[in-house]
Amino acid sequence: MSLTPEELLPNPTENPDVIEALNLSITKIDDDLIEIPHMTAMGANTFFKMVFIALMLGSAAAYNPGWFASDGKPGVAYAAIYNMFNREESILSSFARYEDRKNPGFTGSGMSYEEFKLDMLERHGRGIGSGLFAIAFLMGTWILLNIAIANPVRIDRKRRIMYAWIHGQFACIQFPSNIDQPMQVVEAHVPMRDKANDLYNMTGPLNLWLPYPKKNKNVIVSLGANHGLFNAMVLGQPYYLQDFLNDYLTTPNPKWLDQLGPKRKPKYVHPLNYLLFHFSRLQFLPQFPFKKRKTEKAIEAFMKNPRTKLYDEYVPYR
Repeated sequence: MSLTPEELLPNPTENPDVIEALNLSITKIDDDLIEIPHMTAMGANTFFKMVFIALMLGSAAAYNPGWFASDGKPGVAYAAIYNMFNREESILSSFARYEDRKNPGFTGSGMSYEEFKLDMLERHGRGIGSGLFAIAFLMGTWILLNIAIANPVRIDRKRRIMYAWIHGQFACIQFPSNIDQPMQVVEAHVPMRDKANDLYNMTGPLNLWLPYPKKNKNVIVSLGANHGLFNAMVLGQPYYLQDFLNDYLTTPNPKWLDQLGPKRKPKYVHPLNYLLFHFSRLQFLPQFPFKKRKTEKAIEAFMKNPRTKLYDEYVPYR
């Protein structure tokens, strides 16, 4: 790693504080396999979860069964769902208001209940549309909470490959053996900022390229743990992450690998940032970014003709 800022700590793979912080970016799957989250995706996931909370708070009154209303009346969304499943009850209630007390079973105009029911259904329908809309709104916002944009990236040290599923397509590259800086193969770099006096984006992602067979081009992938919407968990994270990945692929037995474990709060991470880190990863539905059989089948096919170089053309990740 050349031209590193002076603020970076030397020998990060041997520094317990850096290892503790990088534990948020690197997940040990087994002794020869690690996983790194997509940093940009974590920011996007945080945004969608914030939208979910805003929608839930804004629509809470509409789904109130009447328990929290001063007049005891249910919200419009709750009423729509209830009426969809209990349309007969709603019609009976309406008929009771128009029923002629002197002639039970008929309205004041002489209309029977069956005629009244048909007339109500013809004029107002069965309430299925509004009821389904209220249910669909709940389901849609639930998707916002559980959505996971962009899968993480995995590095298999034994087979010397880096891979990910991108838009349902398997993207993979194999690192040549006997190379000092394997991350150079995927052109890993830290993006620079616009200001001339701030050349190093200390809180940005570690960007790299992966061959994307679907388009015969390369796509850019941003790695690292994110907090909130934009920033890395710790200052200098992309630089440290690059060192860790190079060390992982070149050292037979990296000592830091055994120190990875539960995602506890590192000493130098602000509690709010740590909370946002977990917030971006909050999901109540199971996620299957790397289905074992599907992924192993894709790796097996790739290893028959492994690619060790990038394509000539580059496309932005979309």
